[in-house]
Amino acid sequence: MRQEASLEQWKVLYEAATRIKELKPWEKFWDMDLIGICNGDEEDTVFYSILGRGGDCYGIAVYEGYEELNTFMMLTMQERMNLTSEYAMFHQKNLTCYWGNREELTDKQRKTIKELGYTYRGKNQWLYFLSFEPGYFPYNMNQEEVLRMSEHMQNLELALKCYEEDKVQVNFESGNMFHVVLNEDKEILSRGEAPLPFTAFQYGNLLITDEELLSDLAKVPKCNAILEADVSVLGGAVSDKKYERPANPALPLLGDAKTGVIIKFEMVEPEEDAMVMLAEILIGFIFQYGAPKEVRVSNVIVEAGLEQVCEVCGIKLRRVKRLPGLEEFKNSMRRFG
Repeated sequence: MRQEASLEQWKVLYEAATRIKELKPWEKFWDMDLIGICNGDEEDTVFYSILGRGGDCYGIAVYEGYEELNTFMMLTMQERMNLTSEYAMFHQKNLTCYWGNREELTDKQRKTIKELGYTYRGKNQWLYFLSFEPGYFPYNMNQEEVLRMSEHMQNLELALKCYEEDKVQVNFESGNMFHVVLNEDKEILSRGEAPLPFTAFQYGNLLITDEELLSDLAKVPKCNAILEADVSVLGGAVSDKKYERPANPALPLLGDAKTGVIIKFEMVEPEEDAMVMLAEILIGFIFQYGAPKEVRVSNVIVEAGLEQVCEVCGIKLRRVKRLPGLEEFKNSMRRFG
């Protein structure tokens, strides 16, 4: 059950973020110049990306650990990985604050600001917060997220003051971050330059361990089909009582490359793995029609998800720039949404 933050809890968060704004961290950091903070005895690191050096949108994105940092790497590498900006954005997992424009805020966010007694005027002045979760639309933070974000902002304030006072030098371009370790009393134990745990998106291959299924796949006869496979995002909010926030479902797609006919697609639940569903759709085709001659994909994430199935069945798995057979269907879905 979703719990909303109290006005007093929001007040702590707004006060911390307001103090950070006065430090103007976007004048010192680019969005790729990451700050990493270890808190107490926690093994994981919280990573901060400072937005606004280019002057378009001021903000701070907080990635709570390595898994979350990996979604940041996806965002930064989306062009090289041939991912759409929608796919990369809707797979983000972070807590973010923005200083934006009034029209960007929801009625609820404006109500909170009014009740706190803040008045903002002009462009890039309105402070608001969003929670990003894969499978969902960005949404107002719940109570637990507000409490965590307050601590993150307070820790960041300490780190930014330390960075300025100690004149710390960090070679961010070489894959390093400004790293700070705090104890339980919020005292800085160490600070300085440290390497990022990784500097590129980490993707994993989908591994099937069912030996009987693998044996059956290896025996399936071939067919002459050439298929296109992809995972897209709906890009439209789906509200349901079982979700605490509006969902943005992923769509595994399988189509005929020659005709552009969509063979099958599924709308997966936010917590389901769309890549597993895509592999299941392909396996269903293989058992019904035979192993296709070729499966075309447009990015390494989908390629890794289908690699084992294609290898077992002797299917050529080919990465291409575009999937024209699926593009018209995706465009029609966006128009429909």
